[in-house]
Amino acid sequence: MNDPERQRLLEAYRTTRYVIRPHAATGCQEWVLRVGALHPALDAVLAERGHREWAFLTAWNPGSLPRGKDENQRAQDRLMSQLVAGGWVVADAIGQSEDGSWSEPSLFVPGLPRAEAERFGRAYGQVAVLVGRAGAPAELLFCEDSRTER
Repeated sequence: MNDPERQRLLEAYRTTRYVIRPHAATGCQEWVLRVGALHPALDAVLAERGHREWAFLTAWNPGSLPRGKDENQRAQDRLMSQLVAGGWVVADAIGQSEDGSWSEPSLFVPGLPRAEAERFGRAYGQVAVLVGRAGAPAELLFCEDSRTER
C-alpha cells in the first residue's frame, strides 16, 4: 500500500465510530470507541470481569476493498467460530463512518491479547485492527507491519 492510500485509510479509521452492542461481557450497555481516546468506564467494566485488554475485529472487506455481502458474512462467521472455539467471549459490534455512509459488522473481544488480534487481522486480510489496554488510548494496530497509530 502506498503512502497516500495509507494516509487516506488512516484518516477514515481515525474518524470511525467503533460501536460495541450491549452484551453481558461489557456491562449490558452500548459503548463507542475512538482511536486515540481513553475509555475508562469500559476499562472498569472489563476489569470487573478480569480483562485488562481487548480487540475490535472484523473479517469484512479485506484490504479495505469492498466485497460482496455473502462472501463477507461467510468470512465473519468463520472468524466468530474461531474465536468462540478458542474460548473467547465475543460481543457484536459495528464500525461505522461518522456520517453513516458506510458500516461493517464487527466483533469486540474482551481479553484478546494484541498479538492474537494481529494474527486474526492478518488471517482475514485486514489492514488494521483496533486494540486497547486498561488505562491506555485505543490504538490502530496495522496488521501488515505491526505499526500502531493513536
